[in-house]
Amino acid sequence: MRAGIQQSVAAISAAACVVLASGAAVPAQAVVPTTRGVVAEQSTVVVRGLAFPAGRAMRLGLVGCESVYDRVAETPQAMIGTGPATAPAGERSLRYDLVGGNALGPLSYVSSVAQTRSAGLTAYAAEGTTGVVWAGYQEPADRHTGRVWFGRAEVVVPAGRWTRIEAVDLTYSWTKWDMYEQAPVADAPSEAVPDGTLADMVVRHRGDGAGFVMSGLGCDGNEFAMDALRLETAGTATTYDLEGLATTASMLAPPANRAAAGQPVELRGALVDSTGAAMSGVTMILEKRVVGTTGWTVDQVVEVDGGAAVAEVAPEKATSYRWRFAERPMAEGSVSRAVTVEVAPGPGAGDEPTEGPSEGPSAGPADEPSSSAGPSGSAAPSASAAPGASAGQSQSAGPSTSPSQGASGSTSPSTSPSGSASAGAGASTSAEVDPTPSESVTASETPTTSPSASATATSTDPS
Repeated sequence: MRAGIQQSVAAISAAACVVLASGAAVPAQAVVPTTRGVVAEQSTVVVRGLAFPAGRAMRLGLVGCESVYDRVAETPQAMIGTGPATAPAGERSLRYDLVGGNALGPLSYVSSVAQTRSAGLTAYAAEGTTGVVWAGYQEPADRHTGRVWFGRAEVVVPAGRWTRIEAVDLTYSWTKWDMYEQAPVADAPSEAVPDGTLADMVVRHRGDGAGFVMSGLGCDGNEFAMDALRLETAGTATTYDLEGLATTASMLAPPANRAAAGQPVELRGALVDSTGAAMSGVTMILEKRVVGTTGWTVDQVVEVDGGAAVAEVAPEKATSYRWRFAERPMAEGSVSRAVTVEVAPGPGAGDEPTEGPSEGPSAGPADEPSSSAGPSGSAAPSASAAPGASAGQSQSAGPSTSPSQGASGSTSPSTSPSGSASAGAGASTSAEVDPTPSESVTASETPTTSPSASATATSTDPS
C-alpha cells in the first residue's frame, strides 16, 4: 500500500494465553474487593501508530469469532486516518478490514476481575459490523492451574455512527477451558452453566481472580475503525487515544558549508518514526531561505527511501536549507534544523581595457616651384608662373569604437521537482529574478497504512 508505512498485526500466539495460566499466582482474596464509591485516577495515553505501552494493560488481539483459538489465517493491515466524522479521542483512528471469521480489538489482562469497572472501545463502521467479546476469569479454586472460565458475548456496531462497546456490562455464555490444552476441560460439570456478567462469576465462585477482556470486531468482514480504548481497574482509569505516527526529520551535516557561486552541494536528510524506525514511500520538502531575507520557500520535493532523502542545490548567494515532513492523516509533521551554505565570491567581472590605439601624425608635402618663364622670342620679359598646386594634408583615422565594459553575466537557476512546485533560485543580481516559488506544494498524501518498519504491536492473547 502507498503512503509510506505498512504495519502488520500478528495473530495472537498461544504463549500469550499461557501467561494468564502460569501467571495466575495472584494472592487469594478472602473478601471480594470492591471499588464502589472510589474515584478512579483518570489518564489518557496517546498511542502513536501501534506503539502501545509495554505491559499487559492494553494491546491488540486477534481471536476466532466462534472459538477463541480457531482463527482464519490472515495478517491484518492497520490503517491510520482522520475521523471518520469526529473521532472520539484526538483526531485519528485505527482501521482494519478483515477477511471475516476473526475478531480484532483491544485485549487487556487484569489481576482483579472484581476491581475491573470498565473495559472496551468506541467503534465506527460505515456499513455496520459484528464482533465478539471474550472474557476470562479464573476462580480461586483453579489458581496455579491452566483452568480458566471463558465467556463469550456477541456485539453489533450499527452503520454510520460511533458506538461504545463496554465489556463489563455484557452477559456472557461461560465454558471452563484448559488453556494448556486449548480445549474445554474434560471433567467439567455436565449441567449447564448459567449465563452472567463478570461480576456474577466473582460472586458465584466466591472470590476474585485474575482475568482478561478481549473486545473484537470484524467477524462479518466489514471494515471498521476504533478509538478511545479504555480500561478502568484497581482504581486507575486509562483512555488510549489512537493517533498517527510521530516523526523526526533531520538534516545531516553537508560535505561542505561553503562553495563557489553556482557550485553543486549535496544535502542529505533522514526521517524516522517515534520508534526510531526508518520511513519509506513518502516525501520530504527541502525548504530554503536566502540569508538576510525572511520566510521559507520550497526548493524541491524529494522521495524518502529507507529513511533517507538526498537533494542537490547550487546557491548563488548564502542560503539556509531545512527538511520538512508535512503532516498527513497517518503521521504528524516535523521540521529539521537548518544548515547554511555560504557562497565564496567568484572572479571579478566587468573589467575595461586600460589603453586604446594611439593616433598617427599627419604630415603634408613640402611646396616646390612647378615652372619658370622662358623667352618667347620677344625682348620683354614675361611673368613667371605661380605654383599650380598646393600640397594637401592627409589625416590618419583613430579607432571608431572602444569597449566600454567587459563581459558580465548572471545566472538564475530554477528547480522544478517532478510532481511538485517549481521554485526560482533567486540567486542572481538581475532585478527580474523572483525567488518566490511559482506554485506552492501541498503534501496531501493520505497514507492508508502505518509503516512496515514502525512499531510492532504485540497482539497476543488467548491463544
